[in-house]
Amino acid sequence: MTDVPTPDGETADQDPATSPVGIPRIGLAPVAPRERRSPSPSSSSTLLVDSSPKRMRRNEDLLDLVLTLLGIASVLILATYAHGTTTGVTSDVKNALAVVLRSILVSPLQAIEGLTAFAVPVAVVVSGLLRRSWSSILEALLAGVLGTVLALLALRSLIAWGPDALLAGLNVYVSGEVQVGVSTVFAALAGLLTGSGERRTSRTTHHGWTVLWVVVGLAVLRGALTLPGAVLSILLGRLAGLVVRCLLGVDDRRAHGVALVRALRRAGIDAVRVVRMDRDPGARAWTVQTNAPLGYTEQVRENPLAAPVVLDEAEQGPIETARPSSLLPSVEDPSGTITPADDVDLTAILAEASSVALTEGRPSVHRIYAVWDSEGVRRDVTLLDADRQVAGFLSTVWDRVRIKGLSPNRDLSVRSAAEHAALMTLEARRACVRTPGLFGMAEADESVLLVTDHIAGARSLSDLGDAVDDAVLDQVWVQLSRAHAAGLAHRAISTSSVVVDAEGRVWLLDWDSGETISSELSRRVDLAQTLALTAATTGVEQAIDAASRSLSTQQLASIAPMLQRVVLPADTREAMGRRGRLLQELRDALVGLTPTAHAEPAKLTRFSPRTVIMAVVGLVALWTLLARMNFTQISSAVADANAWWILAALVFSLATYLGAGLSLTAFSPVRLSPLRSTEVHLASSVVALVAPAGVGGAAINLRFLNRQGVPTPLGVATVALVQVMQFVVTVVLLVVLAAATGQSTGLTLPSGWLVLAGVLMVAVVAGALVVPPVRAFVWATIEPTYRQVWPRLVWILSNPVRLAVGIGGTVLLSLSYVLAFGASLWAFGYTLPFSVLAITYLASNTVGSVVPSPGGIGPVEIALTAGLVAAGIPSAVALSTAIVYRLVTFWIPIPVGWLSLQRLQRLGDL
Repeated sequence: MTDVPTPDGETADQDPATSPVGIPRIGLAPVAPRERRSPSPSSSSTLLVDSSPKRMRRNEDLLDLVLTLLGIASVLILATYAHGTTTGVTSDVKNALAVVLRSILVSPLQAIEGLTAFAVPVAVVVSGLLRRSWSSILEALLAGVLGTVLALLALRSLIAWGPDALLAGLNVYVSGEVQVGVSTVFAALAGLLTGSGERRTSRTTHHGWTVLWVVVGLAVLRGALTLPGAVLSILLGRLAGLVVRCLLGVDDRRAHGVALVRALRRAGIDAVRVVRMDRDPGARAWTVQTNAPLGYTEQVRENPLAAPVVLDEAEQGPIETARPSSLLPSVEDPSGTITPADDVDLTAILAEASSVALTEGRPSVHRIYAVWDSEGVRRDVTLLDADRQVAGFLSTVWDRVRIKGLSPNRDLSVRSAAEHAALMTLEARRACVRTPGLFGMAEADESVLLVTDHIAGARSLSDLGDAVDDAVLDQVWVQLSRAHAAGLAHRAISTSSVVVDAEGRVWLLDWDSGETISSELSRRVDLAQTLALTAATTGVEQAIDAASRSLSTQQLASIAPMLQRVVLPADTREAMGRRGRLLQELRDALVGLTPTAHAEPAKLTRFSPRTVIMAVVGLVALWTLLARMNFTQISSAVADANAWWILAALVFSLATYLGAGLSLTAFSPVRLSPLRSTEVHLASSVVALVAPAGVGGAAINLRFLNRQGVPTPLGVATVALVQVMQFVVTVVLLVVLAAATGQSTGLTLPSGWLVLAGVLMVAVVAGALVVPPVRAFVWATIEPTYRQVWPRLVWILSNPVRLAVGIGGTVLLSLSYVLAFGASLWAFGYTLPFSVLAITYLASNTVGSVVPSPGGIGPVEIALTAGLVAAGIPSAVALSTAIVYRLVTFWIPIPVGWLSLQRLQRLGDL
């Protein structure tokens, strides 16, 4: 016998590698023997502490409502813009019947439709009466009435305000007259069936929908409706039914009461006490009596063809020994009763079952129960409910759209989700990861339950506080390393998924979001989540020490780019909320520990909500501006443009890259080639296509400095110093230009109301800075930049040559942009005083760059055009100037920048 490790860190006996006669055992894995279950008792009595089922508003209905609205919009769009296709499909369907056959079947088809309109409501009402479900009958009738009302409103609205293109896709000819093909009868039937319940829970509803779709198809065949009109009628009725269900709620069809106890017995638990662990204010005690057998049994429903023949004892021959009754197939007794149990100490029972570490902050689970069986063994039961699974699926879909490669694989089906969770648990146990073992599974109504072992005395890391020592941290990393060695990834490591039992052993829970065949990115995310969790619990220094003891240098270096809030679970983000700089401190510590690490965050998010909002605002502004433009005047202005001034604008545009390169060379702590720095800035023009204005260049500069051996913190400080110096030089340049030309602006003063609003805004800002909390917030915002820039500024002030070169490069950069903008204007024969031109460009470009669109595309053009119009330039010329300026400064350098980017990457400079 040999010993193998178990998930608990102990050893278990393994069968020998050869059989008793010396033949090797091939292809058989060692299986620990399970105790034989005792025969199931004939009946069971269970104390259940749970809340009573009540009507609920389901996320699934809300999702269906949104999809139905999208379907209605799609049908209207297709009927309007794909008129030829929809009418062609309808015509093809109608031509499936010959003219003579269609004329013969018109009357029978109309009779079938009328019979359906009568039979379906009667069947729904009778089914509700047999089930004594008065609420379902009323809801179905209400949904049918609302469906009729919606169809009538849609019909009247289309007749009164519908465009001709839309009506052409819906109109039908009946007795030589044109009518809008929207059926109130079909809408009423669809609303009635939707309000009556789900197809999977009612045979009447299931067959009703089948009959309705058949009748709708027949109506399209005989030409009573167009295909878009038929689909629109059904969708209007379904919309009405879903509105009723969302407003009034539906019956709770999740596993409760007798169904819950019977499901536990089916999973192999002879439960004597079942207690809801996640506290519910409406929890009560109940006594559940059921005769359900223990374990899965066959449903035997056989009717013999004839009465069995009783043989005499002599004819029977030798009597065989009967099998034990527990092994024979049996009929599951559906009987069960539930009665209130008011003679129990509810507070004591709830306190005994309570486990904060196993219930709070676990968004991946649904309902959690503590179960004691007839032998006194406690286990935990997790119920996955279909309604909450829909909410998790929608969240996953949003994460897949927003984040690249990090969203978990979550199924819409609760059964598939339960099977995935079971697979992950079994795989983790196989990898010797300490996680609760899976005892059994069962399905009941709209829920699936998983029975797992209970962790005695479980506490989360946050509950332990100062008791989290190096031994506990080392165990966390050991458990994660075992999973990664087996190809598993957890992908949701947080305070709720890492617990410590009464004996000080670390357990990893909640594997339902994990991967069995994980990618490198998923495993790096696990490492980042674990490091952030331990740092939020014990501090950065202790967390880094524990990680360095368990991980290799390459693994430590791979964590830094993943340390972003977007990859962290919600409870970890909340735990580090009081220490907003925790992630930056971890990145700095990793860079200090592994100097070769790249600490800049990896690009994981495709977009943020702020980006979407600002992009929409920019598009609306662009649409409004273009709607007011006279394109005839624009064409005339472009035709008369001076090509030489446009070429001069291109030359000034190229000079901006030289100025930026000189500035970076001067402020860099290491010696850089001015030509190489200029080429780097030219390469950044490609990144501007996908990054907000001003962000792409800074990222490229930081990457270039890192490749030249500059540590990340020093590189960040250098890039910040360059940006601050550009701002200061720009302001000084404006003041000098205004003083030299004797005028500050040629723009007309705004109205008195705008001046008053500006004065009030300045007063509000000044008054807010007097308040200590506001002043502290402002200082906390600018303090990181100050602490980065100040040491570099002191260093550059002690090097007059570098300071002069840096200021000269910055002046060249600003003047070249202004001259490129001026040359674009001069190409159309218009001029402005230089100070007015500079102020107009700098102010407009700054305002346009605030909107975080890629490269400032859209907002910058709008702001430049508006600035020129305010300076007295005609709108057509102003827009043409903005387009030419953006062409020479943004679009034309992109191909050359792409070639530079490829070259610098081959050389290893980027």
